[in-house]
Amino acid sequence: MSVAEMTAVFGWMLVLNLGLYLISAGFLIFARDWVCRFEARMTGVPAEDWPKILVDYLGRYKLAILVLNLVPYLALRIVG
Repeated sequence: MSVAEMTAVFGWMLVLNLGLYLISAGFLIFARDWVCRFEARMTGVPAEDWPKILVDYLGRYKLAILVLNLVPYLALRIVG
């Protein structure tokens, strides 16, 4: 696989992951009560605990996007 192909792959991975992140964050911002009740029904974890769990999830997901998608993409852009 060439550097140009790898750059394209990491670029699209970044776009898709950022889209999923923005959708998840949007649900948390605009429909927090519904999401927390839904997750509480599905998992049995109290609805009061879900905002903290979801914010932690989004923080870890954002960090993973930066480390696993953005940094390799930028490195390949520099090399290529």
